[in-house]
Amino acid sequence: MEARIQRLIGSENLSPTKFADIIGVQRSAISHILSGRNKPSFDLIQKILTKFPRVSSEWLLMGRGEIYKTTIQQRLFDTDMKPTVPPEPKIEIKAAVIQENTINTSASKEPEIQINESTIERIIIFYRDKSFKEYFPEK
Repeated sequence: MEARIQRLIGSENLSPTKFADIIGVQRSAISHILSGRNKPSFDLIQKILTKFPRVSSEWLLMGRGEIYKTTIQQRLFDTDMKPTVPPEPKIEIKAAVIQENTINTSASKEPEIQINESTIERIIIFYRDKSFKEYFPEK
């Protein structure tokens, strides 16, 4: 991986110190990686891929493929979209005659509600602290 980082620095025409400044690590960290003293950490690889988004992560990690991503992403409206569902045949709707039904409300009487003449004897209120109050209405 040291050789791939060295190649990336060379292809970007950067010095190791400038490269370290760009990705936000100490200059000595890049120097130690390039000399083979230390291996690159996950954090360092993540910073490289963040600051250089064109670099292929597969190339940087595994050495496979090209140094830069070669896929060209198409813009959203570059291609013509063709309908995938065939158009449905037109359906003719004929107006139907709807007759109104009238209900004779005078013939049906509503049942009378009878009021129960009960009176309140007492009201008890229970509280969460297990106490209660009892009220007696005036007669």
